[in-house]
Amino acid sequence: MVTRKERKQSSKKTFRYAFLRFSNTSNVFSIISIALMILVGGGLFFGTYINLTSSAVPVSGSAYNHQYLPSLWPSGKDVLFQGIPGLSQTTQIQSAVKITPELNAENFAHKMVLLLSGIDFKDLRSLFSQEIPFMMAFKKTGTPTVSAATLPNFPKFDSKIMQNNDKPLVGIYHTHTAEAFVPNSGVAHRPGGQRGDIVDVGAALVKQLEKDGVNAIQSTNIHDYPSFMKAYGPSEVTAQQMLADNPSIQMLFDIHRDADKRQNVTANINGVQVAKITIVVATGQQDLPQPHWQQNHAFAKLIDAKLNAKYPGLCRGIQLVEWRYNQHLHPRALLIEVGSQESSKEEAVRSMEILGGVLAEILAESR
Repeated sequence: MVTRKERKQSSKKTFRYAFLRFSNTSNVFSIISIALMILVGGGLFFGTYINLTSSAVPVSGSAYNHQYLPSLWPSGKDVLFQGIPGLSQTTQIQSAVKITPELNAENFAHKMVLLLSGIDFKDLRSLFSQEIPFMMAFKKTGTPTVSAATLPNFPKFDSKIMQNNDKPLVGIYHTHTAEAFVPNSGVAHRPGGQRGDIVDVGAALVKQLEKDGVNAIQSTNIHDYPSFMKAYGPSEVTAQQMLADNPSIQMLFDIHRDADKRQNVTANINGVQVAKITIVVATGQQDLPQPHWQQNHAFAKLIDAKLNAKYPGLCRGIQLVEWRYNQHLHPRALLIEVGSQESSKEEAVRSMEILGGVLAEILAESR
C-alpha cells in the first residue's frame, strides 16, 4: 500500500518529468522557429538580390550557376518555397539573353562564308580546323607570268631574224659525244671515239623543235676522243663554226647527261617516267672571262620558270659553275644535263620533247 508521502513524491517526479519534456520540446520548437526565420529571411533577401542584379544572365554562366546552386539549399527547400509567394521563383532557371547582330552587308557576307566553307575569318582557328594552310587562305589569285620581258639582263632576240622561219634559230652540239646510258648501251661511255646515246637525245630535241615550227641544227662532231678531259677545246671550235655559218642562231645548247643515282634524276610527269634536267651556267674565272654570264643566267631562269610552271619536278634547277663551257660565245648559250648514266635513253628523249616545246614557246612569245 502506497503511503501519502510516496504518492506525493511520485507526483513531484511526474510533474518534473513532464516539465522537462515540455522544456525540451519548447527548445526544439524555438530552434526550428529561429531556423525558419533565417531561411525565410535569407531566401527573401537572396531572391530580391537575384531580381535586382540578374536581369541578363550570361549564356556561358547560367549553366554553371544552375548546376551548382541547388547544393547550397537544404533538401526541404521546395516545400518551404511553395508556401512563400515570390520566393519559389528565385530558383527557376533564368533564360539566357541572346543579342542578335545588326543585319548588314558585312555580317551577311560573314554568315555566307561561314555557312559554305565553315571558315570564320573572325576566328583564325577555323582555318586550321578546316585543314586549310594558313598562308593559302590569304594567297592572292593569279601569279605573275615570267617572260623575257620581265627578267633583268635578259638578252633581246633579233626581231628581224625571228620573222624568218627558214633560218635555224637553235644550235645543238655535244662536248662529250661518247656519253651513253647504261640500260641501253651497257656502258657509261662508248669507247674508241664512238658516238654515244647522248647524240640521239640531241636529235630528239631537234625533231621536237621542228615539229613546233622552229628550225634547228645539230653537230655530231666527236670532241672527247682521244682526250675526254680536253674535250672543251675541240667543242669550242665546233660552236664557233656553227655560229659563223648560222648567224641566225638565237639559242645554243651543249647537251650532256649527268653522273648521279637514278632516284635523284628521275621524275614522274603525267604518269610517265622522264629524266630530270639540270641547267648549268658558267660564270667564268680570272683567266677565263665570261662576259655573257648574267645574260646566260637570265636565259636559264626563264627556261627553269617555264618548266616548273608546266612540269613541276622535271627541272633540278640552275647550277652556277666557275668555268666557261663555251658560253662566252653567245648571250643565250647553256649547258643542259639530262638524266644520268643510270637513266634510260627513252626517259631522256621524253625530257627533250618537253624542253623543245618550252623553247618553242619562248621563241613564239618573243616574235
